[in-house]
Amino acid sequence: MTIGVRRFLATEALYGIGIGLYSLALNLHLLALGASGGQIASISAVGILIMGIGALPAGMLAGKIGRKPMLLAGSMLVAAGAALFATGRSLPVWYAAQAVASAGFMCIETTEIQLLFRYCRSRREESRAFHGMFAVFTAFTGLGNLLGGILSRADASAAGHAPSLYASAVCIAVLSLLRLRLLPAERAAGGSGGESSPAMGGPGAGDRPGPAAADASESGLHPGAEAAAGAANGSCDAAEADSRARDITDNGPGGSDRRERAAADASARAASGAEEKHASGDCPAKPSVSGGRRQADSLPRLPQGIRRLLRNRSLWLLAANACLIGFVFSFIGPFMNVYLKFRAAWEDDLISYVYTVNGLVLFAASLAAPKIMERWGAKAAFTGAFLGNAGLAFLLLIAQPAPVFAALLVLRSGSFSLLGNLVDSETMSSLREEDRNLYAGMRAVFRCVGSSLSTMTAGFFMNAGDYHTPFLIAGVLLIVNFMYFRSRVLPLIIKGDDNLRGEPQAGGA
Repeated sequence: MTIGVRRFLATEALYGIGIGLYSLALNLHLLALGASGGQIASISAVGILIMGIGALPAGMLAGKIGRKPMLLAGSMLVAAGAALFATGRSLPVWYAAQAVASAGFMCIETTEIQLLFRYCRSRREESRAFHGMFAVFTAFTGLGNLLGGILSRADASAAGHAPSLYASAVCIAVLSLLRLRLLPAERAAGGSGGESSPAMGGPGAGDRPGPAAADASESGLHPGAEAAAGAANGSCDAAEADSRARDITDNGPGGSDRRERAAADASARAASGAEEKHASGDCPAKPSVSGGRRQADSLPRLPQGIRRLLRNRSLWLLAANACLIGFVFSFIGPFMNVYLKFRAAWEDDLISYVYTVNGLVLFAASLAAPKIMERWGAKAAFTGAFLGNAGLAFLLLIAQPAPVFAALLVLRSGSFSLLGNLVDSETMSSLREEDRNLYAGMRAVFRCVGSSLSTMTAGFFMNAGDYHTPFLIAGVLLIVNFMYFRSRVLPLIIKGDDNLRGEPQAGGA
């Protein structure tokens, strides 16, 4: 893996520990201070709505100021939110803490995968880096859960989970400082640390090159060809792509030897890309002199990102799937400790051990995901993941002994993590580089809409003392999600794979 990927994955361990402490302690901390299950659900829902409102603007902002600064700012906001939760003793302070933390999670969610992919040289490395990130994260999340249980037992005060939240804040703040120092600059991801021109993906670039050009010095790739292809995607104009390729190759080292190759490659790619985009509707036809002048005059008034968003049907199909995934997740995932505390009647220290085992299961699921995809293929992998999750949700609906319930809950968590990782990795990797920021924002918005609705619904059932019905709803929704995914989303993923096999591989010889 490239140096950027290795450093990203190494520092991800601190994020896992911090989130492990945070996820275990937060709900239990609020319960210890007298909050009800309904109030906790309302706090969570408000945070999800904040993420939803700001996610799309955050995705667009990341394209202007860079993904790395957004990621670092998000980490610091999460650390501040955790510290505020630890100090707060009233509902208004908890809402404020949730708002700060949610703003941070919003920045992280809309930048981390794209930044990680930016450091990769090929789609294969993207997949392995993505699942490696979750493997490291979930393994150290389990360690954070274990540390949270130890810290809670060490403090005999009524607010015994405050030390875990403080420790979480420290871990995530240190993570921010380490990534500021260690992660390569996004605009220099393709070289040895030098500045890159806007056409090569620096700040102010209208269309960034794909991840294949992110580490050109290590892979031996020619970034001029990739930038030319990116220009062709953004402008649908072969002449402009040819010109941009000449500019880049002229300015780069050894440009005189590469002008003809880059220009010919740019023209060929631009021509094929223009035909494909006109056929798919991604690139609007040029207006005629007689009838289309008014439309042509009005289009430039819209920002480029908004115009691309409005005419890209694939982004909307993927975003609707994200809404369904978020709706399913928030019935169970955020309230695992609440279900264990009230349905299984377990103490907090025992819950911390369950969360530790859960982290190991998530780690194993993250490692297994790319192998499953490579061995079984997309259709079989997604079918097994969706239907397996639905079956586990229906099993959890049945009354059973507490240890069996806890084991099934952990198994469901691991299988859902595998499903979510497969969906996020394959959908993001199937998109062009210039569409990824937009999709990250849309995914966060639509997922937050679904999550907020299901969180409020789950809070209603928890207030009524019903800890069974949410599993029934989750199982039914998983089947609905699977039918939509199979008919609308899977063809886009398979088409992206086919296109990749038809092009030169980014890894080079």
